[in-house]
Amino acid sequence: MNEPSCFRLPRYPVRLVSLRTGLTPHVLRAWERRYQVVTPTRTEGGQRLYSELDIERLRRLRRLTDRGHAIGRLAPLPLDELIRLEDAAVEADERPGELAHDESTRFAVESALRAARRFDAAEVQTVLERAAVTLGVPAFLDQVATPVVERIGHGWAEGSVSIAQEHMATAVVRRVLGWLLGVYEVSGPADRLVVATPPRQVHELGALMVAVSAAAEGWKVTYLGPDLPPADLVGAARQTEANAVALSVVYAAGTPDLIAALRETRAGLPRDVALLVGGAASLQIKQQAEAAGAQVVDTLLEFRSLIRRLAPEKAP
Repeated sequence: MNEPSCFRLPRYPVRLVSLRTGLTPHVLRAWERRYQVVTPTRTEGGQRLYSELDIERLRRLRRLTDRGHAIGRLAPLPLDELIRLEDAAVEADERPGELAHDESTRFAVESALRAARRFDAAEVQTVLERAAVTLGVPAFLDQVATPVVERIGHGWAEGSVSIAQEHMATAVVRRVLGWLLGVYEVSGPADRLVVATPPRQVHELGALMVAVSAAAEGWKVTYLGPDLPPADLVGAARQTEANAVALSVVYAAGTPDLIAALRETRAGLPRDVALLVGGAASLQIKQQAEAAGAQVVDTLLEFRSLIRRLAPEKAP
């Protein structure tokens, strides 16, 4: 039976939703297609219609991505969790003791983005390297490198950043992360970590950030790059006698194949070698990844905390 019209909740077309949320129709389509952030109903003619709840969710997502959060991480979260995140961000903004530090990281992010839009690769690199030296690796990765990458990706999705600008900025960030990995290279005895991305996962910046994080914590890192078959990953881990293996996943597309690769990797590793999975898509596959024997890590902060616990105690 059809619902009586007097009880039907109002639905709004794309154009009105765009005005109310501040999201362009292009971004709306991209978020729905890639991340399933909302599921609008459709008219018989195929027009998408959104509820008030959809609009509230989209508003929260837009404000959080504007603050530097990755849409891939936010998309699986329920509305109450989005509200909690936004409230926490607003509260952090109101802490006066953090203003100087916040201003310096914000300045670095904005300077790098402006230089990227001018195609000034040398300036982007200078800004990022200066921030890394000034702030230290953890703060640089969390508060400068990650927001720059996410803002560039967000700009590309909404059309304010061109493909060429995105490629140039990505190449510079990759170069800076490679430089940091070399700076913190460990030569003596140390805990060992192998870092890569699984098959068909070609975006490697997250993996590089993990590698740099571990190197700065004193781990000897073997970085293998993107799109690595499980057999080669396992072989490298065994040959280097790794204490842990870390994989970065950006897209959940092809999830069955991805989970199969994780399962194959876990089966090939020694039992005492941890298999860690992080990245923008990690929360979307959390349950399946954990069932496959991996440990899902949501943030670089959580990763650093975990590898400190994984490191065996050093002899005096």
